[in-house]
Amino acid sequence: MAHINKNISFFVAFLVFLLTSCIGEYAENFSGTVVDAETGKPIEGAIVVVQWTEIKEWPGLSHHKHYKTVDVETGKDGKFLVSGVKKLNIDDPKIVIFKEGYVAWRNDFIFPTWEIRKDFKYGKDIIVNLEHYKKEYSRNEHLSFMMHGITGD
Repeated sequence: MAHINKNISFFVAFLVFLLTSCIGEYAENFSGTVVDAETGKPIEGAIVVVQWTEIKEWPGLSHHKHYKTVDVETGKDGKFLVSGVKKLNIDDPKIVIFKEGYVAWRNDFIFPTWEIRKDFKYGKDIIVNLEHYKKEYSRNEHLSFMMHGITGD
């Protein structure tokens, strides 16, 4: 009987570990301030769009399906707050921040080079620097950059 109880205890501990490891890295609320990269001053009216996808899995198959999208606008102080998601099998959110006259900011890539962003970690009180849009940038490429950040394509 003691052997069965040890097996059940091990199974329950393994199940708890498995379930908690399926939750995305970031599930709580996160907040930040959007600032002008040159002046460091807060940017009012920047749009922060956050999208979560859900991992759908069947034996041998998996895909990511849209789960939730939230958009908020920064206040006079450039601050924003986004409510997180607590659900199993949720990917870390994709974030796109934009304001007219500035280059869109994404948490995964950098415009215009599409270089992988390595300077971002989810959390509270993040600082996002928006750079001024340059007239030599392609508007179509910039739009594509923003849209792919939201749709994940």
